[in-house]
Amino acid sequence: MKLISKTILYYLLISLPLLIIAGLLSYVLIRNEVRDGTDETLLREKNNVENVLKSIQKNQIIYLSADSLSFTTPINKSNTGVSFSDSLIFDKAEMEEVNYRFLKSYYKLDNQNYLIKIAKPTFEEDELIEGLLSAFALIIGFLVVAFFIVNWLLSKTLWKPFYKTLAGLNNYDVKKHEPYIFEPASTAEFDQLNNALNKMTEKIYSDFKLQKEFTENASHEMQTPLAVVKATVSLMMQSPNLKEEEMNQLQTIENTLRKLSALNKTLILLTKIENNQFQKYETVNLKDVITKTLNNYADLIEAKNIELKSDLSKELKIEINPILADVLVSNLLQNAIRHNKEGGKISVTIKGKTLLISNSGEPLTINQEDLYVRFKKNDSSKDSLGLGLSIVKSIIDSHGYSISYGYNDLLHIFSIQFI
Repeated sequence: MKLISKTILYYLLISLPLLIIAGLLSYVLIRNEVRDGTDETLLREKNNVENVLKSIQKNQIIYLSADSLSFTTPINKSNTGVSFSDSLIFDKAEMEEVNYRFLKSYYKLDNQNYLIKIAKPTFEEDELIEGLLSAFALIIGFLVVAFFIVNWLLSKTLWKPFYKTLAGLNNYDVKKHEPYIFEPASTAEFDQLNNALNKMTEKIYSDFKLQKEFTENASHEMQTPLAVVKATVSLMMQSPNLKEEEMNQLQTIENTLRKLSALNKTLILLTKIENNQFQKYETVNLKDVITKTLNNYADLIEAKNIELKSDLSKELKIEINPILADVLVSNLLQNAIRHNKEGGKISVTIKGKTLLISNSGEPLTINQEDLYVRFKKNDSSKDSLGLGLSIVKSIIDSHGYSISYGYNDLLHIFSIQFI
């Protein structure tokens, strides 16, 4: 959820209960005031009835209204006090039940007790309350809508520098070898944020340049001594005076040097990919690249007695550097062969803009999230550098493509989408 939406939501969550409580309190206060007004009217009518009784001085029932709900009648009990009550009575004129307010009082005149009962319909008061509540509800609704609109507009204006900074962060790419300056903002907090980001990006850019230069220099400088050591070991192995144990040790050294040399070349390749040094893109037919690579690995596939199934009936043309296209396909197929089992299966299929490569094998012994992490190997006993899938991921990410992995029916399945 966006910050503006969340802010407005929190304001509404706080303000709406307060407005509801205010509405209920207003309803109670208005209703009490209206009821007090009705009671005062009833009391005045009671006093008028008492005056009427004094004037006529008759010991009989006197109806005070046409509906016979208000009357005075002599009683034998000697009671005192005034009470109020409410009751619903069906009104034939209105054809509905109407709320009435009743006053019940006792009056003694010339040793005769009288019961005075006066009824007053309160539908006018109810309509008044309903009108006031409706007006209050409209005001609340208007305030909520106005608050939402005004807050949204203010938030858009106040948070504009923040979103501008956020867009700058999203577009910032240290690999483009250029620093980025966040512009000053009129709001103090956002200005402090931009200053901090300027310092941070400058430090990141500086560290990136140093790391890039170190990696390039170290990798290139290692090639010469590695070549010298390899040549020396090869000459020593040609000596006729070597014992079998010494020959085995030299063979171990040579294998280690070969692996170290391959590691050095792979790291140089990764550095070049991440530094965007393969910027010459061409339209490459991936079908031709896959066919050529499968022919190169035909002996390895046959040596492990692997069953190969390929569906390359459709062409798949993508924009990529030709060298990286070869590296991408080569590493995917090497991974499928190296981590396959004896007599296993490999399937290579092109479907639209998707390349599917699957191979049989045991489930992963590492977390799926670590599949593309450098030097993370599924099986430590394998003769692998643990960089093949890292190279694949770097190539795919640098071109804006996507790769996904799945394991189903004892098959490792890689799906690369060139969209």
